[in-house]
Amino acid sequence: MGEHDRLVVDYTLLESSKSNLRDIKKALKGIDRHRADIHDIWGHDSIAGKMDEFVTNWDNYRRELLENVEDLGKQVETSLKSFEKLDLDLKNANEKKREQKRGN
Repeated sequence: MGEHDRLVVDYTLLESSKSNLRDIKKALKGIDRHRADIHDIWGHDSIAGKMDEFVTNWDNYRRELLENVEDLGKQVETSLKSFEKLDLDLKNANEKKREQKRGN
């Protein structure tokens, strides 16, 4: 079996991706708290109105982005758990095979 015949899973990368996605999700959810803070700085009503329109549009896109980040986080989590289970299953199968060879 050659070097390219093996699947190598970078658990560190999967764990950091899971953590980063969790941080992104937290940041996207926390943006709402700042909306009221900036409303008064726009001054003129027409500017404030346009900024409110922009923020409302951004809220819609942010919700969609948040859903995508959550879905990706679930996929990373599922992948990580699946690879960990597969590693354990392969380890157990190899140990069983070695024990059977010693028994013969």
